[in-house]
Amino acid sequence: MSLRFILVDVFTEKPFGGNQLAVFPDAEGIRGAQMQRIARELNFSETVFVLPAKQGSSLRNLRIFTPEAEVPFAGHPIVGSVFALEAEGMLPDGVESVVFDLEAGAVPVRLVRDEGARRLRSAVMTQQRPVFLGQYHRKDCVAEALGLRASDLAITGLPCEVVSTGLPVHIVPVGSLDAVRRIRLNPQKLAEIQDALGFSDLFVFTFDTEEAESTVHCRMFAPTFGIPEDSATGSASGSLGAYLVQHRAVQVEPITRITTEQGLEMRRPGRVLVEVETEGGAISAVRVGGAAVVVGEGLIHQSALEAD
Repeated sequence: MSLRFILVDVFTEKPFGGNQLAVFPDAEGIRGAQMQRIARELNFSETVFVLPAKQGSSLRNLRIFTPEAEVPFAGHPIVGSVFALEAEGMLPDGVESVVFDLEAGAVPVRLVRDEGARRLRSAVMTQQRPVFLGQYHRKDCVAEALGLRASDLAITGLPCEVVSTGLPVHIVPVGSLDAVRRIRLNPQKLAEIQDALGFSDLFVFTFDTEEAESTVHCRMFAPTFGIPEDSATGSASGSLGAYLVQHRAVQVEPITRITTEQGLEMRRPGRVLVEVETEGGAISAVRVGGAAVVVGEGLIHQSALEAD
């Protein structure tokens, strides 16, 4: 027996763009330790294992692993799982919404289809309401961790801040596309941030974009989870959308729409669509979505699962 996985490129409409994902559509009976070993072997930013639902209202239970750890929530595994299960015929025909059960809680997902053809075009998840966990005032340390000057961050007038819509991320504003492209990580300074915050992951953004339709240009560095750089990050994009609305860094509407571009430095361009809904001046909902492409499949042999 072998354990089959599906290879999906997420937050892209073209193969070999966006963020790579391995989806194991039938992972029942696989232990958590085995899942972690598989995720480390495949070495994608995340690998997702689909299990029977824990709750009657959920379609499936998802367990998500980076090469280093299991995470309670992540964005591109949710979007990618929808496309993988659709390709496998594991979703009800023409279904327009699903609910996944994750460690962080139930995540509803809306499926957007082309009219007539009923082809799945995108999947849009509702993330948790944002929690603003505090600003990190040592911009000099953050700049040095990125190999930049403190002025590259200070010029924005925006704070470095930890925000969560399901998974905390340290959001870092940078003043120009040139500065974002010049980033070279400094492990010693990252260790200082790790000591202060408990993690050293940085989601960097600038309003200086390559594509005219994009709102922000982003790069994600997640050394805490064994990810040197991530090419399209759904959870962090939701937190960034909430941050931009909270600080009125974009024009705020009842539903503020933000498009992030990411992965261009990795030659894996991805696009994430974010909606931040506000009521009475407060953020009431954060939604994140995008397209995905199934590009292949593979097998993990049973003998490998049983090896010590």
